[in-house]
Amino acid sequence: MSSFPHDDTNSTGPKDPGRLLDALEKLAREYLKPSLDSALGSVDDYLFNRSEDSHDDTELTALRELRRERNKIGQRFEKGVHAAFQALREPHFMPEQVEDLALVEEDALEELLAKEQLAESQSRAHAPALEVLGKRVAFLFGQDALEPADNPLDPHSIANRLLRAMEGIELASSVRIVLFKFFERDLATTLVTMYERANALLAAAGILPHLQATARKQPVKAAGDAGAGHANSVSEDVNEASAAGLPAAQHAGAMTHPPSAAEQAMFANMLSLLQGWRSATGPDTAGRKESNGPSQTLASQDLMSVLSLLQREIPEQIEHPKDQPQQSLAEQLRKQVITGARKLGVAGDNLHLDGLDEDAVDLVALLFDVLLDGPQYDTDIRSKIGRMLVPYVKVAVQDRRMFLFKEHPARRLLNTVAEACEGNHGEAPQERELLGRVDSTIDRLVMEFNEDVAIFETLEQELRSYMAQHRKRFELAEKRTAEAQSGRERLEHARSATNALLAKQRGERELPAVMDEFLSRYASHHLIQVMLRDGYGSQRHEEAMLAVGDLLLAFDHADLHTPAEELPALPREQIKTMLASSGCVGETAQAAIDSLQQALVRLAGGERAVDNTSHMPDQAIIPEPLPQPEPEPILEVIAGTDALDFDAAGLERMRKLEVGSWIQLATSADRIEPAKVSWISPISGRLLLVNRRGIRVLVASPEELAAMAKLDKVVVREGATPFDDAMHQVAGRLRSISRPT
Repeated sequence: MSSFPHDDTNSTGPKDPGRLLDALEKLAREYLKPSLDSALGSVDDYLFNRSEDSHDDTELTALRELRRERNKIGQRFEKGVHAAFQALREPHFMPEQVEDLALVEEDALEELLAKEQLAESQSRAHAPALEVLGKRVAFLFGQDALEPADNPLDPHSIANRLLRAMEGIELASSVRIVLFKFFERDLATTLVTMYERANALLAAAGILPHLQATARKQPVKAAGDAGAGHANSVSEDVNEASAAGLPAAQHAGAMTHPPSAAEQAMFANMLSLLQGWRSATGPDTAGRKESNGPSQTLASQDLMSVLSLLQREIPEQIEHPKDQPQQSLAEQLRKQVITGARKLGVAGDNLHLDGLDEDAVDLVALLFDVLLDGPQYDTDIRSKIGRMLVPYVKVAVQDRRMFLFKEHPARRLLNTVAEACEGNHGEAPQERELLGRVDSTIDRLVMEFNEDVAIFETLEQELRSYMAQHRKRFELAEKRTAEAQSGRERLEHARSATNALLAKQRGERELPAVMDEFLSRYASHHLIQVMLRDGYGSQRHEEAMLAVGDLLLAFDHADLHTPAEELPALPREQIKTMLASSGCVGETAQAAIDSLQQALVRLAGGERAVDNTSHMPDQAIIPEPLPQPEPEPILEVIAGTDALDFDAAGLERMRKLEVGSWIQLATSADRIEPAKVSWISPISGRLLLVNRRGIRVLVASPEELAAMAKLDKVVVREGATPFDDAMHQVAGRLRSISRPT
């Protein structure tokens, strides 16, 4: 056990620790039980979502079991916490023994490993506060130290309580393991406040008030030279970050390997362009040329202190960058950092940032400049996102992996926030609720981020989980939109193909009105239905076309004045089938066939076709099978496509768009919306574009999109996510500014 530096000399502990122990137990109940309830709720949602996509009843069975046992688990956990405190109150207590791993079954072993994972990850994440708290609790009883499992507030004891609470409960092992993972996620933020309050309570009571922790999170190693040189140290950074308690959840594993060559090359190029940008724009004049005195570098530790102050008190000009379009966020932030450093008493009139810190500050500021520039976000949303600037600068200063790994927690959170805000104008109640959740997420980030990147992962997972219900509804709307568009195109194709076939069969014949009505209405409707249901060339389709041919053959004979008794017989059964598909049956159908026969007889008797004014019987025709009604698209392509103005490169780019690709679409003069390629017609090759709510905004061909792109109405995203796309745009801006004229 490490020694604890403190000034307290009394080591006997207080005479009556009971009241303090009661206060600590009350604190534990206040935080741990709600955290478990939240985890149980998350598992419930997880199982429900899985059950909707499952082909069997496994998830539903597990869901029913969980709901049946949920209250019992919570009650037993709460009793277990009380028992852990009660054990401290007794003079002689024995810590609970954990089963030997070699003697348990495979499922039980997985549960034990999940329990150990929870305990170890949270112990690392909260090592400083936990070390001090453990020493103070031990001091209450005149001991030097407590075993982790004997301290009711220690993650090892908490994990044991959950394991014991599920003993004898009818719950699948897989569900138990999922519960441990969700509980681990909830504890990540819960324990921060609980330990802070517990330590404050004991210190205020005189329990080692000057105690300081020796266990500290190791700062992420500073990056080396730009580009590839930095990438070589990433693996070491990852190991140190793991030891420091940085997130080790499912996505963190993606950062245990060196970044891809493409990411390394892009980052190196960004840093190179950054130097050219500084040379061209001189953004550091505010910090270096105010005085002719000696230049002084602001230490990274001092920079982080200044940023921590700015984090909660973001200056107005930084929070609302659109108010000062002539000055970039990088320039504004530099001035605020230098001003803040002087307020903290950092000496020197000619302060400037260290080279690596300068890169981090400028890159993040430029990144937010791009994100907040343009009409893709409403003004209030730009303000929300702008509040995240300082926390992201702090992340970049301590962990430049954010620029190299797509799965970095901070990067994922920014993407999720952008997804929630893009195209969201708060027009529907659900949209307003989502924006409110974004607000609370950003508030928590600003208030709780204290250099531990785990908060980004926690907030991202919570926001993404909340968005899941919205996303499922939007995905359903998108699916219906695509199905409706597909049905519409199939109908248009079937109609045009049928009209072409009938026109070819009819040729130049001038038919009596009754025959013209039959072909253009009843036969056409039947052929369209058959083509949609059975396809072109199917048996029913061939039979219908043969019947049309037989009817026209009878007309040809009648037109040649063949005696009525020698006219070819009408295909009565097929004609009845055609009439029936339009709801014309029984006596009405018989009357229609008689009208056709009489028209042929009169034609054979010498009457001209144009003089035959008989019509089909009055009958309401069943409408063609149209798709479900859908709002008209926000945009439509105007004018023909024969005179479109586009370039070959733009057309090639549009032809490479795939389902799932995102573009930026100008829906009005002052509004840009994200639009997703939801479906590509196999018939016409046109692309269906929907917004984030799954509503159709445009249906256009690649040629039409290329023409719109040339008019700056369509912009194809360079990156797959908002963060990636912003990085590409930053590189483009730096390149255009630093390029010599």
